[in-house]
Amino acid sequence: MDTPTTPPPLRLRPAQEEILAYRAGRMAVSAVPGSGKTFTLSLLAAQLIADGRIDPDNSQQVLIVTFLNASVDAFRARIRRRLLEMGLPDTGFDVRTLHSLALEIVRWGSDLLSDDLTVLDEGQSRQFLEAAVDGWINDNARLWEAFLPDYSGEYSPQMIARWRDITATTAAAFIREAKNERYRPEAIFAAIRAGQNPLPAP
Repeated sequence: MDTPTTPPPLRLRPAQEEILAYRAGRMAVSAVPGSGKTFTLSLLAAQLIADGRIDPDNSQQVLIVTFLNASVDAFRARIRRRLLEMGLPDTGFDVRTLHSLALEIVRWGSDLLSDDLTVLDEGQSRQFLEAAVDGWINDNARLWEAFLPDYSGEYSPQMIARWRDITATTAAAFIREAKNERYRPEAIFAAIRAGQNPLPAP
């Protein structure tokens, strides 16, 4: 492992210095907006790597899990910058959203899943949804256009695009709710054919 160099000095508040003194066990960090969570935890991750508390050569990593993709980017950039300031390679850490971490865990355990089950990431899911929405619109153009506001002329491309986005958003909301309620596709199709509203209990 490379020997760290002396990084630029930092001006830290007492609470931040206390966080950077962490070595093991559990620690709670205040989530008050503007408290510098990303900054301080990024410094801590870099410090743990620099202190040799993990061994990247043996696939050990500091793992940071957050909610937003924007936070992932911010953490990665800050940790990388601090490691480079210390003269260390930007390795030994990983930053994930809760969703991407769960997806990775499912993929690790894919040997236990049925052969006909495919796990999609967010980008792939969005592509499938958009393709399904476009296909439905093409097959049901009259029905789809019936929900547009009354207009004597032609609809503008902007209005059509906006209504398509609303359709996709509505479809995504329905899928999310159906998953939360544990509805199977077969039950949804049967309820639609029977004209049931709301759907029966799963």
